[in-house]
Amino acid sequence: PLFINVHLRNRSQMVWTPRGGGGDRGGGRGGFRGGGRGGPRGGGRGGFGGNRSFDEGPPETVISVGKYMHSCEGEMVIDATLEKVPYFNAPIYNQDKTQIGKVEEIMGPIHKYMFSMKTVEGVKAESFKKGDEVYINPQKLLPLERFTQPTSGPPRGGGARGRGAPRGRGGPR
Repeated sequence: PLFINVHLRNRSQMVWTPRGGGGDRGGGRGGFRGGGRGGPRGGGRGGFGGNRSFDEGPPETVISVGKYMHSCEGEMVIDATLEKVPYFNAPIYNQDKTQIGKVEEIMGPIHKYMFSMKTVEGVKAESFKKGDEVYINPQKLLPLERFTQPTSGPPRGGGARGRGAPRGRGGPR
């Protein structure tokens, strides 16, 4: 069987290539632009992109997302002060835009939530005082309505689609 990868050259143009790259993406095995499977950007097994955990650097602006409450098992528990909800794994910063951790879990009632934050290497949760503010990139927040209002459109999952032949062991008909 032929496996297909999709590469985006720009938002309006998709390029379908055989698995392993092909075309001007570095080619099958050992092309001149990065070589290997999937061309110079990693991959080869489909998908849109290589390493998703790259360091984005400090954001241009940060806003206060909450206040430190206490530490628990080496993580920080933050009382959120925003109505918007942070993305999971969103970077958390101190006031001078130095990353101090990432959002780990979100908990509590929907209108008065808290979240735990896993600190980056070299930052100790116990070094913070109760009430210290933490900050987030405003682009890493979701509106609360995303969680409180049901989505419109067709329901996801199963439904009344045909399944083909009935299931069972087989046997005489």
